[in-house]
Amino acid sequence: MVLIGHSLGTAEGRLLAVDPQICEIMHREERDLIGVTFQSLTHPDDLDKNVAAIMALRVQDGLLSLRKRYVRPDGSSIWTNIQVSRLHADDGSRLIGTIQVIQPTSPDAAPRDLWRSAKRLIGLVERRRADLTDDLFHDFPWLILLQIYLAEAEGRIFDILGIAETVHMRAELTERWLAVLESRSLVERSEWARHVPQLTANGVSRVEKLLSANIDYDESTTVQSQPTLR
Repeated sequence: MVLIGHSLGTAEGRLLAVDPQICEIMHREERDLIGVTFQSLTHPDDLDKNVAAIMALRVQDGLLSLRKRYVRPDGSSIWTNIQVSRLHADDGSRLIGTIQVIQPTSPDAAPRDLWRSAKRLIGLVERRRADLTDDLFHDFPWLILLQIYLAEAEGRIFDILGIAETVHMRAELTERWLAVLESRSLVERSEWARHVPQLTANGVSRVEKLLSANIDYDESTTVQSQPTLR
């Protein structure tokens, strides 16, 4: 079962309300979370990027997607995808958060390595498309998955029109491919995410498995290609 929890916080990120799923994710009781800031729960290596993105979020910006680690009381960390919206309130604004637990496919593959792998694969596909045209190759579903993955990793909002523009597809064709990916449980567009396409936990796992394989292949190829010194 994939854990998905919801939270409500002040404009600065101090928690006002959490559901039982958040408590389970954090391994903390509700009373231990209310009044605590999300900054104090965030892994130190993810803190600066996370805080900068959320503090820059405005009410009119819509949904912000990020990948980050939370630290549990025993010192262990857990990877999550989070979606945050800033909503207007009488005394300023509120942060509405949705947290989804993800299970890294390869514990040895750092998020930056996976990000670089995704960027490299997109570059290779785009180069092939430019040189050989789409008449010979059709990588639209894979490109959509990679672009959504990068958007979530970089904290960008990526709607259907944005995807269509990035992968050079008509919006109607993009919509059809997204429907196929949804039917395979790789992508979802839920109401709490304002129907913005996002990878499911299964989608993240499948994409990262392929990205990790690409990293492993590059490393093994590099080692094998090294000349033998005599």
